[in-house]
Amino acid sequence: MATFTDSGYPTLVDVTKRLRPDGSVETDMAELLQKKLPFIQDIPWIESNMPTGHLVTSRTGLPTPTWRGFNEGVDPTKTESEQYVESMGMLRDYSNVDPDFAKLHGDIAAFRMSEDKGKIEAFGQEVERSFLYESILTAPKRIHGLTPRYPATSGYTASDYVIGLGTRSGTNCQSIWLINWDPDSLFGIYPKHSVAGLQKRDLGEQMVTSPVNGKQMTALVTEISWDLGLCVKDYRKAVRLQWDPDDTEGVSDTGKSLYLGLQRMIDTVHDLGPHARFYMSRVSMAKLNQQVASNAEGSLQWVELNGRLTPHFRGIPIRISDTLTGETAIS
Repeated sequence: MATFTDSGYPTLVDVTKRLRPDGSVETDMAELLQKKLPFIQDIPWIESNMPTGHLVTSRTGLPTPTWRGFNEGVDPTKTESEQYVESMGMLRDYSNVDPDFAKLHGDIAAFRMSEDKGKIEAFGQEVERSFLYESILTAPKRIHGLTPRYPATSGYTASDYVIGLGTRSGTNCQSIWLINWDPDSLFGIYPKHSVAGLQKRDLGEQMVTSPVNGKQMTALVTEISWDLGLCVKDYRKAVRLQWDPDDTEGVSDTGKSLYLGLQRMIDTVHDLGPHARFYMSRVSMAKLNQQVASNAEGSLQWVELNGRLTPHFRGIPIRISDTLTGETAIS
């Protein structure tokens, strides 16, 4: 069986292990997040160069060299660049456990961790959703995700990397992303001089308000936090394709449009590397499977990735993301 190996850049588990060589609980939480959410597993994480953001210097233009003859001089040139700051946001939640109820289960620490697991997964889902959809234009305290950076097929800097497939209308459209993760161009960031990933802090036994009757009670309180952001240093490293499930003529079960669209994404993305990933919803994956089966195409292969069989299109792993939902049609 073919095996797809991935290495060469720091994932969430890597940075937590590096910062916590004793293998403390934060590393365990990172592993739990990656197990539940493959999107989180794929992202390289880099320490930002600022406490509250990441200053990016991006090249925007290349000079034109000069052909010269003997004894002729040449004017020096320089590249064009711009600077901007990528934002970061702070996610927080608290877990309150009745100490008397926890004692009934014997191992209080294990019981509290079992209660926290649901919150940990919720953090991961929120991070994934934010990386895909969040916008600081509408929510300044949050992070700036991918969708507002690739909003339409024309009129924007990144529009050459947005593909509209078939006829699209309404709010049931589906986006497929091809992301070429790279620690130099498209990556997750965490604050300078801080610890990466999800953090847990035991605040001990405190007085809290009961969610049942609104009266005072004691509880074992845990604070869960994650400070992070998304840096897109080179927008050419990602491609967005949108299609409409209601477009049964342009994107039919027996047609070839969707997997031809994936091939177009591969042809569009700049400098496709070994850490590229497709991300799509279950709706998109079902349509792709229908078209592949109807046309007897060998486009999909199932290859082992990190111990699991994963569908690959033209050698690129496909990740199923339940965070990708119905969207408004883009122009």
